[in-house]
Amino acid sequence: MITEKSLIELPSFDIEATGWPPESAVQAYQRDGVVCLRNAFDVEWVESLCSAVDIVIADGLKTRGDLVVNVAKPGEPGFFFYDMFLWKRYGPFREFAFDSPAADLARRVMRSKSIIFYYDLILSKEPGTTSPTPWHYDEAYWPVFGTQICNLWTALDSIPKETALRFVRGSHHLQTDYRAVGFGPDIKYSGHKDPDPPDWYSDPGDHEIVYAPLEPGDCLIINLRTHHSAPGNPPQGSRRRALATHWLGDDARYNNKPWECDPNERGENLQHGGSMACKTFPRLR
Repeated sequence: MITEKSLIELPSFDIEATGWPPESAVQAYQRDGVVCLRNAFDVEWVESLCSAVDIVIADGLKTRGDLVVNVAKPGEPGFFFYDMFLWKRYGPFREFAFDSPAADLARRVMRSKSIIFYYDLILSKEPGTTSPTPWHYDEAYWPVFGTQICNLWTALDSIPKETALRFVRGSHHLQTDYRAVGFGPDIKYSGHKDPDPPDWYSDPGDHEIVYAPLEPGDCLIINLRTHHSAPGNPPQGSRRRALATHWLGDDARYNNKPWECDPNERGENLQHGGSMACKTFPRLR
């Protein structure tokens, strides 16, 4: 059984001075399936994204109730908001994807020569959303396969240990496949046959559960098969906004899964086992 006291803080690498992850950070990513980079994005990027995220949330709450995942318990004030493919609709997200250091940071830690931008996703877990995000890994949701695929998760608020993401260290090496699980009680994905992911808190086996408290501009780079989860956000907590950008490296290929994916976007004229590069998923390097 894992408790808060038994969690292990993930080593981090401050890249403010160089703007570039050292080889030790690359090795940490390859070994652990996740790496924490401090000061990856400067205050200008953070401020631009914060303003843009709040606009997206305001727009979404007015027009699309399906963007709110119902994970706040009855009577709680919180909500969990998400939206994706922002770069197609809002300039600041396109600028971040195309012009920020994100693409090259992902390429560096994955040891990839090329990089394709898959999609972006904003997440805002508001205070009073006390239900946790369940254990999952990203590949279960995506019509892709390969080893050089990652999620670059950028913090836009201070995220203390109490609400920080948790990871099963080294779980990207596991061979067993698990189903995609919904983040809310009403979210189900059709056609999935694999078992539910393990409850790593109850039975971690030989694995360590690690976390990384973050400040605005810090990022986590997460392998597509690394199991992770997140605690709830208590009413006395602070906002937990983040932008996740997803990146495809040299060996990433289209996997025409016959079941529902999330996102279920299949691009243009993609062939099973072929490159993901297309108009929807642009090659940047």
